[in-house]
Parts: sequence; C-alpha cells; structure tokens
Amino acid sequence: MTKPSEHLTEHWWKSCLSNKYSRSQIIQRANFLKDNEVLFKLDPGIDINSSGNESDIEVAIPPAFADDLALIIGGRTARELESNTNIALAKVSSSLDSLKLKSSIQKCQAVVYRSISSRKFSKRNSTVLNRKPTFKINNISIKVTDSLKILGIIIDNKLTWTAHINSLHDRTLFLTSNFNRVIKSDWSVNKNLIKAWYSTTIEKALLYGASVWGGALTKVQINRLHSIQRIFLLKFTRGYRTTSTNVLNVLSGIPPLHITAEAEYIKFQIWVRRSTDYNNIIDNVSLDYNMPIKNIPSNRKYVSLPPQIQDTDFEVYTDGSRIENETGFAVCTFKDNENINNFCFKLQQHNSVFQAELAAIQYAANWAASNNYKINIYTDSLSSIMALKSASSRSSFVISAKNDLSAVKGLVGLSWVKAHVGIQGNEWADQQAKSAISTGVGLDIPAPRSYLRRKLKDYILHKWAIYWNNYDSASGTRVRSFLDTVSPSFLIHNKI
Repeated sequence: MTKPSEHLTEHWWKSCLSNKYSRSQIIQRANFLKDNEVLFKLDPGIDINSSGNESDIEVAIPPAFADDLALIIGGRTARELESNTNIALAKVSSSLDSLKLKSSIQKCQAVVYRSISSRKFSKRNSTVLNRKPTFKINNISIKVTDSLKILGIIIDNKLTWTAHINSLHDRTLFLTSNFNRVIKSDWSVNKNLIKAWYSTTIEKALLYGASVWGGALTKVQINRLHSIQRIFLLKFTRGYRTTSTNVLNVLSGIPPLHITAEAEYIKFQIWVRRSTDYNNIIDNVSLDYNMPIKNIPSNRKYVSLPPQIQDTDFEVYTDGSRIENETGFAVCTFKDNENINNFCFKLQQHNSVFQAELAAIQYAANWAASNNYKINIYTDSLSSIMALKSASSRSSFVISAKNDLSAVKGLVGLSWVKAHVGIQGNEWADQQAKSAISTGVGLDIPAPRSYLRRKLKDYILHKWAIYWNNYDSASGTRVRSFLDTVSPSFLIHNKI
C-alpha cells in the first residue's frame, strides 16, 4: 500500500473501490510499519443513487451498498501523520460526493501505530503516541480507538494480538453450547464424530486469522489459548475439573491450540509468502503454487476434449502409481492392439498419485503434438479429467496441463476407462507404471499442497511431543507411565 498524500488522485480512489486488499495484506502491512501510521476502517454505508435529475434517468438503477474500506496512511511525525490523513480524507470525501456516494462517518474508526524507530525518542519507549491525533471528515471527528475489528480480526494499537485472543473466549462458549445436549447425554454420540466436529467447526473458528497472529504468541497468550481450548476439552472428555489441560489434550488426541495456530502461520509463510525461513520443514522441496485467477485466460480455465476422435494413428493408455512413498507413471502406445512404445517416468517421493496421472496425460498430449499424431488417450483417473474440466483450479501444475491440452485440440481425444476390469491396454499401463517407480526416467514436478499439509502434521506432532515431555507435573508423569507418546489418533473412550 502506498501513502496517500496531497497527490492522491481520483483514479486512486476509484481503484480502491474496485480493488480490495485481503485481510492478510492489510495486517501484514501493519506488521512492518516504518513510520507512524494510522489504519482506517471506513464504513461507507455507501448508497449509490442517481443525480436526481429526471432528464438524466433513462433506466431504473437499484440501490447498491459498498463494503468496508481500509486505508493505511503514514507520516514521519504525529503532526505530519495528522496532516496527511486529513488531506487524504478530504480527497476521499470529495470523491464520494462526485460519485454520489454517502459515508456513515459515525461508524468510521481509526487506530494509530507508532513505528519502532520513533520509540527511541520517547522517554519510556512508548508504543503509542502521547496525544491522539485528530482526524476529520467534513469537520466531523473520527473516533480514534485502541483496537479495531476488521474482517473478523481485532488489531490493537500495539500489535500484540492480545485483544483478539481474549475475544476468542466468548466465541468458544457460544460454539460449545451447541454440543452440550449431545455430550452430556447418556447415549451420547460417537466420540470420533464429536472430535471431527471440533476440528471442523470450533477449531477452525478459533484459528481464523491465525496465519497472521499465530507466529507472535507470548507465554501469557499461550496460557490464554489453553484456557479457551480447555472449555471444550472438559466437556468432551468428561474429566474432572482439576485435570490439567495438557493431560486432556493427550487423552483426547487433540493438539494444543497454540501449536496448531503456529502451524497455520507457518503454512501461510510457506505457501502464500514463499518464505524460505521454514525450508527445513519441507526438506527444501520446490512447491507448486496457485496462479491468480485473473492471469488465467478464459479459454484455458475449462478444457474438455472429445472422448474419441476418428482416424487416429495410436491408442494411448496412461496410468500413475504410488507404492511405499514412491511415485511413477507410464504412457503406453498401441496400434492395432499391439504395444508399440512405453514411456516410463519416476517422480519424487513428495509427488502425489494425482500428479502422476495428470502428468501422464500431459506427456501423451505433448508427444502427439510434437510428432503430429492423432491419438485417443484412455485413463482410469477420473480426478484428472475433472481437474481439467474445473474452472476453479488455480494450481500452476494443473494450469500447465490445461495449456498443453488446449493446444492439441483436434489431435487428441480423452476418455475415462474403468480400472482392473480386464482392459488389456489399461492393465499393461498399470504394470508399466509400477515398474516405472524403480526403472523410470527421473522427472521433477513441484510438490503439491497436500505435501505441505502432510509435513505440517508431522511438525505439529513433533512440537506437541516436545511440549508434552517438558510438562513435568505429577499428572503428566502419571499419564506418561501408560502413554509414552502423543498421537492425534488416540481417543479415550471410558465413561464414568
């Protein structure tokens, strides 16, 4: 985000209305403040109306409402910050008037951050300014608060995330209240189902935004997360109120919330920000990435080849295989039911069987294009065909396959065949794919997102084991006497 100043143009404001910044971009910007800055949450309550002149009205225009808008404005000093902000807000107000838009100024809020470099000029190294600046729109003052809730995340003026974490307590009480009648009943529901409910509803709600705040937790905040998670764990396990939270975590197979939050933060750093600080977690493997949807041509988002074409030169069967963490694929060509060529490739351990199946189809299409052959491809991977037909896929690997297959329309037919039903070509391709694991030519394909998720599960288990072994209370010692390790698959079923 750039600093709005006197040169703030109407084009900039219009682009703000059309190009919204995501939660992570706004909050990540707030984490790297260089000057004193202010984060605004403007609630336009925007009501788009006509000019009111009957001669200008040709069609009926329904009213429309705009969402909240966040602005970040900076200044080297408090006075400069105040001046820059009021200049920017005046331009915003003028632009709103020209666009026939109205803003709910009473709902607008601002929070001020002090840069780290400027704190040294404060006697007490204060993280907040001694006097709150005054910001106005149309001579109406905007409320300057200590914290601001934007897109469900509470950002305080010290960027400690304490206010947000404290707000999770009430959210937990609300979410767990829905489970009370089920958990307390004598007949109850299968505990594995309740555990799945926790991981898919309660935990997901509590970890909202953890990709930003999960990597900056203090000991006090970790303890607060423990007390929040404890509300559900006590209801779930029906344990005594004196049972420690760490023991409840082990008996239920649910990792401590602060470790899961840290894993969410690391996932964001690796997958979205492409940070190399955590390469040791993914063993320095190159990862696939999601392409911005706007960068994908419309004619390449959906690829559907005909099931078969006429007058083909070859019939091609493809298959992928994964055995004991080893992956490979084979492309087998046939003419008049006779096997002509077999192309076998070995992938890396981090590659998935889906990648192998799709890579086989992609290789067959490129082989046909390079030799100007007309072929029919047969695959038993329905997921690969569905991925090619899906307009929502953003994986660069899948997009690459779509691009290659789009270029061979008219030369290639693609159809699905059922596996292991005695189709000669498919059975042969299956055998060749299994042998490709050990004898195939090496081929590098970036690791899928599922590989990152798998590695993060291992990371959570490793961190949890260390955290549990360092828990030296009497209850921890007793539990370790019959449970020597932690496991997310463990779940105590005894009832009292």
